[in-house]
Amino acid sequence: MFFLILLLILTAFGIYFLFFSSGNLVDWQMKLYLKLGLLKIENYKEEAIQPNSLDVHLGNHFAIQMNDGEFEEIINNEFVLKPGDFVLATTQEYFYFGPTLHGVLQGKSSWARVGLYVESAGLFDSGFEGVAVVELTNQGKAPLLLKAGQPIAQMIFQRNLPVLKPYKLKGHYQGQKNAKQTWMKNVIEKSKQKIKLENGLTYSQIKDLSGSSGKSGNM
Repeated sequence: MFFLILLLILTAFGIYFLFFSSGNLVDWQMKLYLKLGLLKIENYKEEAIQPNSLDVHLGNHFAIQMNDGEFEEIINNEFVLKPGDFVLATTQEYFYFGPTLHGVLQGKSSWARVGLYVESAGLFDSGFEGVAVVELTNQGKAPLLLKAGQPIAQMIFQRNLPVLKPYKLKGHYQGQKNAKQTWMKNVIEKSKQKIKLENGLTYSQIKDLSGSSGKSGNM
């Protein structure tokens, strides 16, 4: 009887440790979660599973920020990122986060050592579905050649208690499949207006300039 109780306790502890305790998934846990369907990732490579993370790979959809703040979308298997340039890029992997998992995306040291700054706005909430969009900035002094399929960042999977309101109920980027730009587009426009005001233009002059630029864009 004693051994049976001990076995039940150890089993309960093992289940809690595997599926309910907080902490990040290590390599064998990622493989187990993927086999059980508790973690779903399309287009992932098993050899990309690292001790504490999953290497994610660069897709072929880019959106580069122009001098006026607007973004130009480019679909190509190669992209040259010049010093100072800022570009949004996608991962080849498509993620499905359940109610008890969230992710943290971080850059890779190898890229950082050549001047590439990788940011992903960090957190992928429980319930999120879609590709990861990474924000890339060349902070070095030489152009960098980016190729689709290259490991670009690493996803860390962390366990959490079931959430009440998953991301899919309110997320702006749910189901994203390309380098989707921010929903806060008015921030760039306000920044433009602030610059014009600092240069001595009035609000009426700014309005006239916005209207004329809008008409020329429709020609």
